[in-house]
Amino acid sequence: MPPTDIHFEESHTTEIPIVRLIWYFSRFFKPYWPAIACTLLLALSAVGAELLLPHFLKLAMDRHLTVAARRVDITPADFSTYSLKATDLVSAAEGTAFFMLPDKLNALQGPVMQALGKAGRISGESYYFTTKTPGKMLTAREHIKPFYTSGEYLFIPYDALKDIPYPALAALRADDFRGIIELAQLFLYVLLGGFILTFTQMYLVEYTSQKIMHDIRMNVFGHLQQRSMSFFTKNPVGRLVTRATNDVQNLHEMFSALFANIAKDICMIVGIIVVLFIVSWKLALVSFSLLPLLVLGTFFFNRLSRSAFREVRIKVAALNARAQENLSGISVVKAFGRELHNIRQFNKLNHENYRANMKQTLVFAVFNPLVDLCRFSAIALIIWYGGMQTMRDAVSLGTLVLFLYYMRMFFRPIQDLAEKYNILQSAMASLERLYLLLHDTGTINDPPEPRSLPAPGPGPVIEFENVSFSYQEGEPVLQDVSFTVEKGETVAIVGLTGAGKSTIINLLERFYDIQSGSIRINGVDVHLMQKNELRKNMSLVLQDVFLFAGTLRSNLTLGKEYDDEAVLRALQITHADRLERRFENGLAAKITEGGKTLSAGERQLVSFARAVLCDTEILVLDEATSSIDPVTESLIQDALKHMLSRRTSLVIAHRLSTIRNADKIIVLHKGAIHEQGTHDQLMQQQGLYYRLSQLQENGVS
Repeated sequence: MPPTDIHFEESHTTEIPIVRLIWYFSRFFKPYWPAIACTLLLALSAVGAELLLPHFLKLAMDRHLTVAARRVDITPADFSTYSLKATDLVSAAEGTAFFMLPDKLNALQGPVMQALGKAGRISGESYYFTTKTPGKMLTAREHIKPFYTSGEYLFIPYDALKDIPYPALAALRADDFRGIIELAQLFLYVLLGGFILTFTQMYLVEYTSQKIMHDIRMNVFGHLQQRSMSFFTKNPVGRLVTRATNDVQNLHEMFSALFANIAKDICMIVGIIVVLFIVSWKLALVSFSLLPLLVLGTFFFNRLSRSAFREVRIKVAALNARAQENLSGISVVKAFGRELHNIRQFNKLNHENYRANMKQTLVFAVFNPLVDLCRFSAIALIIWYGGMQTMRDAVSLGTLVLFLYYMRMFFRPIQDLAEKYNILQSAMASLERLYLLLHDTGTINDPPEPRSLPAPGPGPVIEFENVSFSYQEGEPVLQDVSFTVEKGETVAIVGLTGAGKSTIINLLERFYDIQSGSIRINGVDVHLMQKNELRKNMSLVLQDVFLFAGTLRSNLTLGKEYDDEAVLRALQITHADRLERRFENGLAAKITEGGKTLSAGERQLVSFARAVLCDTEILVLDEATSSIDPVTESLIQDALKHMLSRRTSLVIAHRLSTIRNADKIIVLHKGAIHEQGTHDQLMQQQGLYYRLSQLQENGVS
């Protein structure tokens, strides 16, 4: 099983099997199998079209360029009835033109001469015959000599072709010219068909990969939303942002390359191997004799590069986390003059990232020349062995050229695969990170059969019974804590820093699960309720208020439906309506991320207005007035009277002056309840609460 602590994955050295990664992420592909199959079919068709192109070159050379340049086949069907011999005639095609050899002219019989006379004419020393096509004439006065007979064929030396004028040569080789034109047309048709197939495939690949990435990105974001608070305390935000953005983008590049190029390249390699063995298996064996060396090099490249790319991803995540952390805390950095210290730390991480990238580059730089070495060596072998076979007429010149052309095509996809390998390895490292992230089990699960929260009965609204909890094993934060909050009652919890006050809120909201004891709301254990059902019945005001980038209204409603009248009423109750009047656009005023354009007190007022707008039975305040100035505090105190009078409230207080009127005050010390009672009762006991109160009155907080 993979580690469940994502923080561990940045330094782990074990490899997750590729098969497991592919199997796990295949669930994102299932809805798009028809489109994926279509892209593969298009890739196969495009490869078939590309593999067909060299055959046109072979046909052109073997049928119309090399043989036709030195031999002319005689097929004089029009004169076969007059017993013309093959050696008497040179014809480019039926119905075009022909030569007569001078020494054969006198041997022609009368009927033949009559037939020739109808087709052409004999004029003194100039022997020429017109074709059946009007206006075409071919003279033999200067061009009969280069021809010589051999069996049933007439031949002309290759070098003599250049001495024949183009009109004569065109008539002589009319079949060849026509064949070349037809092959060129077929070449263009296949090329255009391949272009259309490739375009369709690329478009469909991009559409499919974008849909898959959309699903993965939503899955990752939804998974992060469901993690427990402990998960976020262990993992820097920058690292998690890298997972949801950079790593998912790496997968998009991998899927695009896989379906658009890699599948096509693999089909091309296999197709070339099959075709070459069909054309000439002996020459194919010689051509692929270096293939085992390339396969062995690829195997070692795979092992070395995956480790290098994993290290690069780790360093990139560390850089992102460091940059995000420093930029988020830039005010602290400047206030304490940590600029140079942070630059040195970032420089160290940046240098480690540089070394990791150079290691990756070194591995790739070795593999690339290896492919070139195998390619040129294979071409040399083809020229050596294929050239000898061509000279022996064992293979045609067109076949030799075909092998050279295909061998060039064969190593091109291998080169592409090598170039895409960095994308694949980077994506595999990202797959590992996302796999570990999505396999994290650090979440608060809902029960199989959740119970609804009943209406408050005669018993307590909130009950803590023998609750113990620790964030780290062996370091207890709460120990055997028990207390109750009755309906309409306000209970305050105070204590020194680290006593466990905020932990009680975390457990009540079920941000964490307790190790022992029980917590009940209206008599129902919180573990038996859905988290959303539990939390929507409580309004929480935190000490650190976070505002989202958006409008003032969206930060108040948080995606829920409220009319403007309800929003403005909540602002008035909490005396936060001055914010609405302060901005020119009112509720539509823009708020930056974190609410940095507002003061701490104004952000706190927005938080109180949120709680009033929710209008829940239970109100939870976690040191909600610690960041408020005295003027704002007086406004909040008035608002709290209205808010607390109608609700069951649990208040974590730092300023004891804000909870003097609480129905009950619980004093925590070292994770246990040290004392409890009303303000007057605790002051009379002159215990820890009394000392804390005296310290605050004397100006010590």
